[in-house]
Amino acid sequence: MSSRHERRYLNCEAVQDIMQKVHIRFFGMMFSVLILLSALIIGVYAAVIPCGTGMYDPATQTCCQGQVYDDKTKIVPCGDSCYDPSTQSCCRGQIYDGLMWGECKGVCFNREKQVCCEGYPVNGTRCLSTCHGVQFNPDTQSCCNGQVLDGRYWGACGGECYDKMTQSCCNNKTLEGPNWRECGNACYDTEKQFCSQGKVYDGKGVMFCAGSTYDPGSQSCCKGTIYDGFGYQPCGDTCYNPKTQTCCQEQVFEGLGLQPCGDTCYDPKTQSCCQKQVFEGLGSQKCGDTCYNPKTQTCCRGKVLEGKQDCQY
Repeated sequence: MSSRHERRYLNCEAVQDIMQKVHIRFFGMMFSVLILLSALIIGVYAAVIPCGTGMYDPATQTCCQGQVYDDKTKIVPCGDSCYDPSTQSCCRGQIYDGLMWGECKGVCFNREKQVCCEGYPVNGTRCLSTCHGVQFNPDTQSCCNGQVLDGRYWGACGGECYDKMTQSCCNNKTLEGPNWRECGNACYDTEKQFCSQGKVYDGKGVMFCAGSTYDPGSQSCCKGTIYDGFGYQPCGDTCYNPKTQTCCQEQVFEGLGLQPCGDTCYDPKTQSCCQKQVFEGLGSQKCGDTCYNPKTQTCCRGKVLEGKQDCQY
């Protein structure tokens, strides 16, 4: 009996020892698994970075303006999105494929195929004349009020266009015929009428001058006096013809090019001005209180001697 009880006691101790070892191994394995999982989780979270409300992996993703992109090339902001500056362009908050996009007066254009001309993008590689963004040929066309018209001589008249060869623009009105002109608030035909002091009178080319009429094509009105010849101008109390006369110091002289000398004027082509006096001939020089001509006279001790002489001191 004693040996049987002893074997049972020994078997119980063996079972307890085995169970204890099993528990130790089990908890050891669980601890190892926990350590491995912790390391894995820490490694995963260590590889990601916050971006907006989420996370991203900088090894394979990009964060731009709080958004995660799987394409790492989209790294530059543009408007509300992001783009790849190596293959794309950003213009006014919009993304375009290609590197040559730019801005032309608030409009985006492709500089590879277009040019910015006078603030408008146009197709081609160089600027021609443009009419509100539309190219036209100025040798055969005109730009008028934003329209391209055939013919070189179209012009704007108010909100309309008129042909300068056959029509006139007067006070923002288009009139038939090329000879209409403004006269105050009215218009007149220069072929049949004339304008004087803001009023229209019948008669071709005639104008008023102090109550009289004259032909401005062959006459002049100056200071209320009619002169034969075109272009008379005031000179002091009178008038002169600048084609044949000179106004010098408010005096009229025959001939052109006269210049002031003292109280009068002289012709520098044939006369000299010396000490505010006019002398005939060129080259007069000062000699005392007067002047002399060194070609025909001698200045000796402030006196003028006729002829070329030696001055005796």
